[in-house]
Amino acid sequence: MDVKYPNARAHLFDAIRALSTSPDSIQARLIDASESLLTVTIDDFADDPELVVKFTRILDKIAVDRGDAEATAAETAAYMSDAQASILADLVCDFFYEIV
Repeated sequence: MDVKYPNARAHLFDAIRALSTSPDSIQARLIDASESLLTVTIDDFADDPELVVKFTRILDKIAVDRGDAEATAAETAAYMSDAQASILADLVCDFFYEIV
């Protein structure tokens, strides 16, 4: 049985692990998760336009600026409210569920 999107699945799982296994604030967990999230690319889902749109939505929330995406993601997450950070964490988990 072929696993679809093996690279993306591995990195998204790492992101979920960072989100769920730390006693830190949700913002700090998002900063940790963003390292794994940003290694996934839209090209990983090129064969499924719906997944491209959903993943783009996640990227737009965490790394709006296209300069230094990792630094931008850290800064963006650091200034999110708990509610905003929780919504983003939910989007990541829901997206992972869709590609499993």
